[in-house]
Amino acid sequence: MSNKVVLELKDVTKDYKKTNIIRKMNLQVEDGEFLVMLGPSGCGKSTTLRMIAGLEVPSTGKILIDGKDSQKISSLERNIAMVFQDYALYPNMTVYQNLEYSLKVHKVKKEERQKRLEEILETLNLSDYRDRLPGQLSGGQKQRVALGRGMVKHSKIFLLDEPLSNIDVQLREKARDEIQALHEKNQQTIIYVTHDQLEAMALGDRIAIINDGIIQMIDTPDNIYNHPTNLFVAQFIGTPRINTLDVIYDQGELFFDDEVVLSNSKRLAEMNLTSKRLCLGIRPEHVIVKKEKTNLLYLSAQIEMIVDYGRYQQLTLSLKNNQAIKAITTTNNNFSSGESVYFSFMEEKILLFDYETKDNLEN
Repeated sequence: MSNKVVLELKDVTKDYKKTNIIRKMNLQVEDGEFLVMLGPSGCGKSTTLRMIAGLEVPSTGKILIDGKDSQKISSLERNIAMVFQDYALYPNMTVYQNLEYSLKVHKVKKEERQKRLEEILETLNLSDYRDRLPGQLSGGQKQRVALGRGMVKHSKIFLLDEPLSNIDVQLREKARDEIQALHEKNQQTIIYVTHDQLEAMALGDRIAIINDGIIQMIDTPDNIYNHPTNLFVAQFIGTPRINTLDVIYDQGELFFDDEVVLSNSKRLAEMNLTSKRLCLGIRPEHVIVKKEKTNLLYLSAQIEMIVDYGRYQQLTLSLKNNQAIKAITTTNNNFSSGESVYFSFMEEKILLFDYETKDNLEN
């Protein structure tokens, strides 16, 4: 990946009537980067993508492409391909013609056009539908055509808005792999919008987590998952969802429901904590569950539910104060629903958040 910034958003806002959708967004995307915008429905990610594409104008701020104001350059200079959520296919053109159209506009030679089109048709399982009109296709087939039309263009910037949402699971994985392979081969700058965290983690060099029109965190998948900047990011990423517990910090120890969950911790000492009340976050795979209490830091619980996924079991543990946490364990443990057990946390995996601001205390 180059260090050249190909796309930049500077203090970009977007208002619809009196509703503020995007709030002073600042973002830099490097040449050849695969950036995923991830967030809940209505957070502003698709609106941001449409502004980058030039389909909508920012209320304030600037969008720069190769250092030039995107509002002052032509669509050909932008060199952007976009896959829309609603397909946007030409209804009077066949699948093949829809795929070919942008290549003709950009005067790609006939031999090269045919080569690219055959590859895309095969990749997306569309060869048998090449002569059909969009009205003769299912929703998933239309979405594959829209995806193929963006992929075949080989543009400098490729924007994708929920491109796999209507494709069935098996083809979705194949299409996702092909998007990744296309990126590695052509080194396009790709900005990909999704609400699917698995897609985001699998594809992105970096992920921008957006909520209420604000980028909450932008970083690598590893840092997003293991070092979330705040509680929203921690809770939005991860399946099953991260466990959260209200804890009390006092004289170097963390207490949950008057029992010690962390003591003599170097991490706690280095954090110079002053807050008494904190929020502890622990992912289900970092909860240790045992049938017997092996040290004082193991707390008692009862297994409320077991879901067996084959590779692992997901346990729902009922705690004394009517709270519940989830734990993921291996399948060779012989736990039973209703059984009394003991649990503890992997100390190095505990996340601590300020109770009021919800910010990660170690960021």
